[in-house]
Amino acid sequence: MLVPKMALVAALMAVLGAGCGDSGSDGSVMQVVVDGDGAFDDVKAVLYLLEQPDVEVLAITMSGTGIAHCPTAAENMSAVLERIGAPSIPVACGRTTPLAGNNEAPEMWRTATDTLSGVDLPDPRPLAGIAAPALLAETISSSDGVVLVALGPLTNVAEAVEADPQLVERIEMIYLMGGAVDVQGNVLYANPAAEFNIWADPHAAAIVFSTDVPITLVPLDATNAVPVTPYLYEAVAAHRDVSAVSQFTADYLEATLLVGGLYHWDELAAVVATDESVATIEDRKLAVVEEGGAQAGATIETADGRPVRVAVDADRQAFEDRFYAAIIGTSDTGLPAWEPDASLTWNGSTCSYQGPDSFPERLIVQINNLGADAMAMITGTYAPGTTTDDLEAFRASNNPETPDWWTQRTLIAVPTGAHDVWVVEGGPETTALCFLDNTRIWEITGPRLPD
Repeated sequence: MLVPKMALVAALMAVLGAGCGDSGSDGSVMQVVVDGDGAFDDVKAVLYLLEQPDVEVLAITMSGTGIAHCPTAAENMSAVLERIGAPSIPVACGRTTPLAGNNEAPEMWRTATDTLSGVDLPDPRPLAGIAAPALLAETISSSDGVVLVALGPLTNVAEAVEADPQLVERIEMIYLMGGAVDVQGNVLYANPAAEFNIWADPHAAAIVFSTDVPITLVPLDATNAVPVTPYLYEAVAAHRDVSAVSQFTADYLEATLLVGGLYHWDELAAVVATDESVATIEDRKLAVVEEGGAQAGATIETADGRPVRVAVDADRQAFEDRFYAAIIGTSDTGLPAWEPDASLTWNGSTCSYQGPDSFPERLIVQINNLGADAMAMITGTYAPGTTTDDLEAFRASNNPETPDWWTQRTLIAVPTGAHDVWVVEGGPETTALCFLDNTRIWEITGPRLPD
């Protein structure tokens, strides 16, 4: 494999009727509770909600079964609130193990998330002093009705509703980022059918799904339409001095390595909670697969499943306009759209490339995935004396280790159905590869390997 398995996965890694997602349409303020896990997208989703004048965030709880560890996830969130001057909002962390099973993100992911990419933060505000399920229960039970925006594994939510089943009567809607309904999942190292938030604690998800609480699911089906691209990094950087939020976000993005396969997962769920028009929503009947095996953690459509509102697609431009208007203070980014000068297309059986044979210093490439598998464009350099014969031999060997004659520069992973435009830095010494798995690798600049 030209990249370590974990590195590839890390990169690869809503329905009928009117919902709650139209905050402030009648002049009211939507009361929101956020339950997340401290991930890269999680933080930006919270920032978006805090910038909505018709949204009041009552509490933020963090799951210790997601990407960041507890209590670090809560401390980081509290420090972010301090840095941006947000109102006083109670923050708490939950248990560190799932309700059942032992699914867990790779430690390298968790350690990186714990540092928030090393971005500068002040000391955190004091945490709530109670566990996350208790804070959820206290906040929800004392309200007249809340919207719960769930951005991580459902461990905290499941514990809260199991302890007090009547809580669901005060939840108007759960907007849940999770699941993969008609598309491949993103836990490719463990279960290709599952999405991480559900897979991390499928029993907790099944508990929540067994209640009568209304659920609008924002799965990978919709989030695959809203990639994190270099263009958006540039847009935020160009407006970094507008506010404390834009400045923090610019710092956060600059400190975070941009690789393919990052999408606005949690951010889309937060936007859908405030404006459902950015998504195409359908009624589905879904169940969560709890048992082990190839389907563990999957969200499957079944005749006896519970009714769930599912975002099956998203309007990328509408989402970006709304989300970045909040983050950078204006919907006018002042940056032109990119016009690609090359294309890479996977059609399910082979890769086709149109563009310069010699890699330029800067290549704007549109990557189209028309197949059923996640694919990636990888760039790097060969060691002196290495030829395409070595690549062919490596492809045939099914070796899981990165060969010592290859130095990787860029990995851009694209899920099925996506059409993403990327800027890739290179130069004449750079080689680009179309990568599906160890046995399907195409060299797309310079001589081509046989199909």
